[in-house]
Amino acid sequence: MKTSQRSNLLIFLFCLCVVLSSHAIAQENIEKSTTFSEQQKKEKSLEHAKQGQEFLRLKKWKEAVSEFEKAVELQPENGVIQHLLGISYLENSQASPGWIAIRKAVSLDPSNKPADSVFMKIWSLFYRKGVLNVGTPEVEFLRMVGTPDRKRDQNNQSQLGYGFMWANFRDRKLFAIVDTRGLTVELIKALNTMEFRLPPHWKEGYRIINSFNASTEYVTEKDTVQNYQQLFSTQRLLKQGEQLTAREMMDRTKAALEKTHQIEVWNVLQAGDNDVLFEFRVAENEKTPAQHVIIRLVKGRRDMHRLAYTSRKLPLSDESRDEWIKLLRSAKLVVAHPGETNLTTTQKKELATQLTKKSREMIALQLQYIQNLDVKSMQPFFTERIRTLITIELLKKAKQQAASARVEELVHSIQIEGSGDQIQAKIKMKNGRSLTTLVPVNGKWEADTIWFD
Repeated sequence: MKTSQRSNLLIFLFCLCVVLSSHAIAQENIEKSTTFSEQQKKEKSLEHAKQGQEFLRLKKWKEAVSEFEKAVELQPENGVIQHLLGISYLENSQASPGWIAIRKAVSLDPSNKPADSVFMKIWSLFYRKGVLNVGTPEVEFLRMVGTPDRKRDQNNQSQLGYGFMWANFRDRKLFAIVDTRGLTVELIKALNTMEFRLPPHWKEGYRIINSFNASTEYVTEKDTVQNYQQLFSTQRLLKQGEQLTAREMMDRTKAALEKTHQIEVWNVLQAGDNDVLFEFRVAENEKTPAQHVIIRLVKGRRDMHRLAYTSRKLPLSDESRDEWIKLLRSAKLVVAHPGETNLTTTQKKELATQLTKKSREMIALQLQYIQNLDVKSMQPFFTERIRTLITIELLKKAKQQAASARVEELVHSIQIEGSGDQIQAKIKMKNGRSLTTLVPVNGKWEADTIWFD
């Protein structure tokens, strides 16, 4: 590991207070693990490990490091000893080797709860520092978190593995965090997703998938997920749609909230069994400030889908409240990966109907952005290959014509063509000509031609 990497980790991790659970538990696990390697090495390794535990008890960190290093040399695949070596390093202010040993411990022994706990304390420190936020450059991530245990590269994507965590990058910028504990390939792939459109100048702040949920948090350009005034989040609660109705999930939310917060307002705006919309305001407590939250829960084929807007700018104005309620109501539950599914004729008709309404909303927004010469807001509607072609000069040329354009004439109907990974949606104008072609990209539809050129 480079000196700069080591020094940065030391800065972040020296302040970490590692609470040792019980050396007696570790000793019992060490003794259990001695049946699977050469007997002589096992016995010698156990002697060093027991001596290391005694030095830990006496807070003689340097001596403990020496003993556990000898034990690990004899039994490198013993996760319990790797865990105790990691603790010794951390207590001896050797942050970088301590972090590496803890990662090795959880990789070797996923059931080692004490090692898991220490790993998550360190990982949470990186989160609080913003290192795990969407958009962090890969070079910066490596400088902070260190050289990974494993790495995968494919085209413009890369994955860096640390213990049971994976950091996924696209175009050398952090895209998502994956916690593999208990996570299966089946759960990773969504069956449905909620389609929505946020106001301009919101950005993706943090994205994670684990065995409980797949979540993306959005913040305004001036905020971060660690320090925000407004937050919008979308969650896919894995398999909860098979176990609960949306109304039952809402009731559970209230019951859990009552245990931790003082609820000042609770208001149910829409109460179907499979689709609910509600809001609440809670008072400040020792962990969180006062906040107003508006939530929509929709039951999908397998998962429960949750959209939530949170404001810490109180009181929430009537105008803002009405806008966010309208946005949440307008969100649609759609097929998650139409580009990976062979749709039936009926499904294609349903998709065409959904896309026609959605495309009119999208084109209406784009007409506004053309008038405002807002290049940044326009670009996300288009595929990456043509995004850079959308410039302020191009918008200036289109501005006059766009001022008189009518959405209903531009988007008359949608024609679904192809199937599987070849599926596309052609937008037909009232005069019968094609306006543009939409293609599915990472769960949303993007235009593959510039329709206003």
